[in-house]
Amino acid sequence: MKKTAVINDISGFGKCSMTAAIPVISVMGIQACPLPTAVLSNQTGYPEYFCDDFSDRMEDYIAMWRKLGLSFDSILTGYIANEKQIEIINGFCKEFKKKNTLLVVDPVMADNGSVYATHSKKLCDGVKSLAMQADIITPNLTEFCVLTGCDYKEAEKNAYKESMKDFLQRNAKNLIDGGIKHIVVTSVPCIEGKISNCIIDKDGIRTVSSQDFGGSYSGTGDLFSAAVCAGVTKGEDIFDAVSKAVRFLECSVKATVMEGTNPNDGICFEPFLKLL
Repeated sequence: MKKTAVINDISGFGKCSMTAAIPVISVMGIQACPLPTAVLSNQTGYPEYFCDDFSDRMEDYIAMWRKLGLSFDSILTGYIANEKQIEIINGFCKEFKKKNTLLVVDPVMADNGSVYATHSKKLCDGVKSLAMQADIITPNLTEFCVLTGCDYKEAEKNAYKESMKDFLQRNAKNLIDGGIKHIVVTSVPCIEGKISNCIIDKDGIRTVSSQDFGGSYSGTGDLFSAAVCAGVTKGEDIFDAVSKAVRFLECSVKATVMEGTNPNDGICFEPFLKLL
């Protein structure tokens, strides 16, 4: 059985990060091996939460994996809380990413035109450095702008227009030239009121669109990156992996909207795992 090292935090409530990624990877026939960056009582969108930062224990955790002689077919990284974790994860990838190991980086650091208040420029630079080592990255539109250095306001001007594709492809060139095989820009506003996920690589740009139900729900990015990572780890083409992930999320979000779930609680994805 193939194995994926999942590097992220774990929240007891509010379906995101590892709580979202592990069931997706598992149902797709891959063994999910968690390397926690923090343990939280609930995700941080709620008014209060308990958090145990795992930074000081990650290296001991990795040392035991090293002692056991473990290896991985893929590595998936998500939210990174501080610069020390960047250093640890860089070291982990240097040691455990072999020639045929897939590295998928979800560069979680910004949204809606702004970098998160928790992320300094140095931390963002660290996330970018990690992303440049990846085979696949899954930024949202804001994170794409941070990674490429382009102006988010220019991106907004191209929203819901065909020119958005040219904007993305033009600004992605340096990332592709730097060695990233596939950039999947998520939740891109496109024509006809839909949301697109744009796959950019050396062959051009392809899109997979879905209905826009409005609002923002905890964990959708984690579910998406996990499904794409597991699909490509299994040998699926990137377009097929993204298409499957989008259909899965579209059904899950629709059910969540109909149920009226609190966005902090995450989406009702469990009944739709069978689609993967």
